[in-house]
Amino acid sequence: MGAYMPDNYVQIDVKNIKDGFARCNMYTGGRCVQIVMQEADYKELIRDGFFIRDGKSKDSADVINTTKTYIPE
Repeated sequence: MGAYMPDNYVQIDVKNIKDGFARCNMYTGGRCVQIVMQEADYKELIRDGFFIRDGKSKDSADVINTTKTYIPE
């Protein structure tokens, strides 16, 4: 999250998938909070378009997938 973001945003990066769980970093309010979700839920969220990539390879930041940055209006 290199660019300035307001305090009321949310973005989730998927760092790895192991043992049936997706381990993620949720960025909000200038903090990073580690969260875990079941892999089945993660796959459903990909199908729903919540995550923006296919999740098959890591990018240069070592992230498998990410969401849009959500900022309330």
